[in-house]
Amino acid sequence: MTVMIVLAEIGVNIGPLLAGAGVLGLAIGFGAQKLVQDVITGVFIQMENAINTGDIVTASGITGTAEKLTIRSLGLRDLSGTYHMIPFSSVDTVSNFMREFAYHVGEYGVAYREDTDQVIVHLREAFAELMADPEQREKILVDELEVHGVTALADSSVNIRVRIKTLPGTQWGVGRAYNRLVKQHLDAAGIEIPFPHMTIYFGQDKDGSAPPAPLKMVGGSDQAIQLEQKPEKTDNSKSSKANPKDKEDFDEEH
Repeated sequence: MTVMIVLAEIGVNIGPLLAGAGVLGLAIGFGAQKLVQDVITGVFIQMENAINTGDIVTASGITGTAEKLTIRSLGLRDLSGTYHMIPFSSVDTVSNFMREFAYHVGEYGVAYREDTDQVIVHLREAFAELMADPEQREKILVDELEVHGVTALADSSVNIRVRIKTLPGTQWGVGRAYNRLVKQHLDAAGIEIPFPHMTIYFGQDKDGSAPPAPLKMVGGSDQAIQLEQKPEKTDNSKSSKANPKDKEDFDEEH
């Protein structure tokens, strides 16, 4: 301020200097506001023990392992190995997968013709086999499979949901082991795990029965089935009266 007064006394126009100083101060103020927000949010996150180094968390839409915590930012390593530096001011919600316990939530779809009660029996048998594995058993906190029942009548399947309570951080490995056993048990029982497919509708006759599909085999049973192409009708009377000049023009072009 003293410098400005001295410059004004000696005849220097200090208007542009004051304007520049105002813009600079405004910029510093906005930057400091962001920094203060980072620091305050980081302090509260760490005071509430929301994240510790080594936790698997989701922050700002990114899921990974927390490798570094500072007063103003979080360093996450995602599944692909990419390292993300996230300022705390951009973190609205923290989802921590490593607190007290976790769940593997599995939803298994079977064909509509299958007996859902029998499917649940096989899901329980797969869980019993999982519990017989000492390596998996020590990761599971509850000895009984939690069956939620039929959760959806989907387009191609009837969906049944189950849940397994595990130690935090082990839910993914337990889920993979259980999925493998479920597939084996359903295959052994002949229960269909459907996939999206299409039903072709050829319409109906007046009596309500569907007409035969216009299909024919090409080259034997190993070849693809192709739609039969109906020959186009030609007007013989018209073709017999064709202008010879037209035929000559066609021959020249081809």
